[in-house]
Amino acid sequence: MPTIRDVARLAGVSPATASLALRARPGVRALTRKLVEDVATELRYVPNLTGRRLARGRADALGVIQGLNMTTLFSDAFYRLVLSGVGEAVHASDYSLVIAPALRPGVGVDHLMRFVGPGTVDGVLIVGVLDPEWVLAILERGLTVVVVDNHLPGTKVPAVVHDYRGGARLVTEHLLALGHRRVGLVGADVAYPFGWETQDGYRDALAARGLDCDPALVRLTAIGVDAAAAATHGLLDLPDPPTAVVTVTDMMAIGALRAVRERGLRVPEDLAVAGMDDVEISAHTDPPLTTLRVPKEEMGRLAAERLMALSRGESPVPRIAELSGTLIVRKSCGAAGSDPAPEGRATSLGYA
Repeated sequence: MPTIRDVARLAGVSPATASLALRARPGVRALTRKLVEDVATELRYVPNLTGRRLARGRADALGVIQGLNMTTLFSDAFYRLVLSGVGEAVHASDYSLVIAPALRPGVGVDHLMRFVGPGTVDGVLIVGVLDPEWVLAILERGLTVVVVDNHLPGTKVPAVVHDYRGGARLVTEHLLALGHRRVGLVGADVAYPFGWETQDGYRDALAARGLDCDPALVRLTAIGVDAAAAATHGLLDLPDPPTAVVTVTDMMAIGALRAVRERGLRVPEDLAVAGMDDVEISAHTDPPLTTLRVPKEEMGRLAAERLMALSRGESPVPRIAELSGTLIVRKSCGAAGSDPAPEGRATSLGYA
């Protein structure tokens, strides 16, 4: 393969000048730059990026680790859009992207570092549910880390998250504004912030209306359609069942819709249902789902930008970037539907 020395020799310049010309750096005359570019094109010269990176002691690449229990980022409707945002930010930079295979609990750190170790990437994005031991092991090996859609309380690890507490409060407030007073919650029985933050937001909305939180109306379950359907059946079995229910993901809302149909009831006449996420299918359920649009692509873009800044030695402030979502009103709560807001930008950007 032709080298930069071959290009320089045929163009009649030094290798240093040829290198500067091909990288569009200042200090090279326009005619010289054009000559070097023409010679490089004729020789089909390809820069040795690996050598350049080794010389600088950098990989110019970001790693992505998929959270626990994910099948793959590409098959998950929510995280596929988060990853799309990551890709946009990386594409606009000089970095490349390395995606580690889906991992499971108990996977050794040594196995993990085969994909995202020093020399392979400059920093790592951990998307979704994470194992704190992974984070500590990666940091100990001198890499930077940014967590996406999660965070590690009590640590200094940067994160980009959605304001799930504010989002759950917004959805619950919508149902209360429609006149519902017995509003149930199908929440996530998980040991990470998403679980308790959504519960807190639900309780915040009730308290703002002077309503007590009835423990019987709160069902915490695994995240999934079947688990949410079972939880909704439990709520409908109550002597005084709810007239509306908030589910903390759209897929769980689909489970709630199924449970209502299985009992011969109707949405929203017998039970209003609202979700959180606004994945694509939520606009096509029967009836279309009222939900909270989480700025998924923006989360991915911002996380990648923060990680690239960290890998360059910068220190993004604050530690946790928190994005707000948008309430999308459709027909599953009985209110008149509104035109969805444009995809991709949060209504506000706040920091904690």
